[in-house]
Amino acid sequence: MSDFFLPAIRIRGYRPFRDVLFRFNRLEVIIGSNGSGKTSLFEFLKLLRNSCNIEIPHDFITGKQGQKVFHKPGEDKIFWNVQVDYKDTPLFYQGEIEEDKGLVKVAFERIITKKNIDKKNQGGFTFLDFRNGMGLVRDPDDGDFLRKEWNLGKNNQLGLGAVTDANLTMLYKLREYIQNWRFYNGSKFNTEKIRRPVYDTLTQFLDEDAGNLSSIIFKLMNEHSEAFEDLKSLIQFAIPGFKNLEARQTGINGEIFTFWQEEGVETELNFADLSDGILRFIAWSTLCVMPYPPSLICIDDPVQGLHPRTLPVLAGLFEKASERTQVLLATHASYFLTQFDMENIAILKKTSGGSVYTNVRHSPAILNHLQQIEDEELQQMHRADELEGMF
Repeated sequence: MSDFFLPAIRIRGYRPFRDVLFRFNRLEVIIGSNGSGKTSLFEFLKLLRNSCNIEIPHDFITGKQGQKVFHKPGEDKIFWNVQVDYKDTPLFYQGEIEEDKGLVKVAFERIITKKNIDKKNQGGFTFLDFRNGMGLVRDPDDGDFLRKEWNLGKNNQLGLGAVTDANLTMLYKLREYIQNWRFYNGSKFNTEKIRRPVYDTLTQFLDEDAGNLSSIIFKLMNEHSEAFEDLKSLIQFAIPGFKNLEARQTGINGEIFTFWQEEGVETELNFADLSDGILRFIAWSTLCVMPYPPSLICIDDPVQGLHPRTLPVLAGLFEKASERTQVLLATHASYFLTQFDMENIAILKKTSGGSVYTNVRHSPAILNHLQQIEDEELQQMHRADELEGMF
């Protein structure tokens, strides 16, 4: 389990979020109609992740064809306040970007804690404080020795993204934590890429298009045998006729193929022979059994292309994964929704053009009512938008 946890984020001015406070459990399942903001939430978190690696783009968001940071009509300022708990210390990462003559500008950025750090730092501590690309960074473990005045030189660069000095312990760890967030969408898995052989890489995580799935399975098989056996057991439970899975390096180039055996088929198959739905289920299962998962996993529409029979297994997978990392899911699937505890359900809905976010657990009377009704009734309420209407 990561030492970091994301319990809350406030977003103001990004797409439908006029001023929305999101609160998260280790596992949060977010529902809402089309356009309510589920994808926009993940897009903003991804923008923060990307901005810890590269400058914020002036024109179009990386990987989002034709989509700019500032949405028109809309605000020309975007504010965020991310609460990240490090062990028992809550950190607050705050910032604001604005549009200046068509260009993105970071107006301010700060990282603070309001908790006493030690005897020298009572009443909180400021780790990073920037305005218009200039400011300071420091770390309490080194007193004033590592207090540095910085000039980033670029108006569209985050100060946290520029922290590469491991001696700035907290900032370095926080940057690494955010950089290890991963975002997945079942409809965007590149199944053609999954079917092709791959080379073994140093990549620790499943790629966001799952294109390195065979490489990750190869690592599990050779370095984490217990997790690999768990993977095979899950597939056997969910997919009738499955017998065995094995990733092997073949040929002079050392390419990795994943082979598949099933009942009634004498010859050995490989990923090129499997359906999109089976490949997606294997990808989700692999992601969830990895011993060292991403520090935050966000998944939009995980049930895309999957047989309803596999959905209870999939829900159990995500619950198990949330014991080792944080998992945020967004779904429209009513049956999938019923597989989770209502305390882990959150609702996004559009009201007067803006998004409103509510955790079911924060409304005890409604939570108690929903916990008493049958799954079929809950599904019907979800399909009829009655569930969102309760909040």
